[in-house]
Amino acid sequence: MKPPRVFVTLKIPTEDLSPLEGLAEIVMSPYDWQVMPRDEIVGLLDDCAGLISQGELRVDDEILDAAPNLKIVANAAMGIDNLDLKSLTRRGIWATNTPAAFVESTADLTLGLILSTVRRICEGDRFVRRGDWEANGFQPVRWEGRLLGGKTLGMVGYGKIAKAVEKRAQAFGLRVIHCRTRPDDHPNCRSFEELLAESDIVGLFVPHSPTTHCLINERTLSMMKPGAVLVNVARGKVVAESALVEALRSGHLGGAGLDVFEAEPRVHPDLTTMENVTLTPHLGGSTREDRRGGRMEAAENVARVLRGELPLTPVNQPD
Repeated sequence: MKPPRVFVTLKIPTEDLSPLEGLAEIVMSPYDWQVMPRDEIVGLLDDCAGLISQGELRVDDEILDAAPNLKIVANAAMGIDNLDLKSLTRRGIWATNTPAAFVESTADLTLGLILSTVRRICEGDRFVRRGDWEANGFQPVRWEGRLLGGKTLGMVGYGKIAKAVEKRAQAFGLRVIHCRTRPDDHPNCRSFEELLAESDIVGLFVPHSPTTHCLINERTLSMMKPGAVLVNVARGKVVAESALVEALRSGHLGGAGLDVFEAEPRVHPDLTTMENVTLTPHLGGSTREDRRGGRMEAAENVARVLRGELPLTPVNQPD
């Protein structure tokens, strides 16, 4: 009897899928870097029992119609907004994610975005690369940024990533406050409005949902301190980019560090021209260590379902 087939949407090291060794045949994207075209994926799913992606593939009725033997879709990612959970559940297909795999990587990047924006690191890098430093000489006053020590970091959302950021931020002398859906009795807990008014840096750590869609908009941006910095490592659609551009252009905000975008991979063109904005291509979880851990966890979820067991981290309960 042939082993079940599992399709992996990206070309990754086979050792990252070791829970499936001897249990399944792995079918993997042939492309080294780029995302496999959707129409090619559709043509390879007919006899697959499992599908592993890093959240880049929209799993909807088109994909599911092409995969009649599918038992599980495993995201090697924290987010699940690429999954049509209603359709998966109705069809009796498990959906899983890796809720804690990328906490440390994303927390590291958050501090990187804060430092880069507040200390103008990427702006200075571009200045040197263009030859402007050699042409214009030493200009110490021009490059004055701000110290992190003594400033207030306000975290919208207080899950695992936010708490990991908090530990790092305190080491830099930042005072950290937070808000969450269900307020707690912690002395540093604030309402959303209070947090915006009090924070020198606002970090976003919430999933995208109808409640958080464009949570940062013209009205809420106006509540932030003049000169404050916004950092988004959550989901792009939490921020209305056109409103953010206007807040930056007017000078009301002092800068922004963005790893996610409203219509990614498209970025609002005005953001790419602003020197006080740090932009990264959704690389929050992109460390070798955490990527491997996430893939191993996704593979373990698939292996369990193929063995007739319950997955470790389900996000639905199939009919």
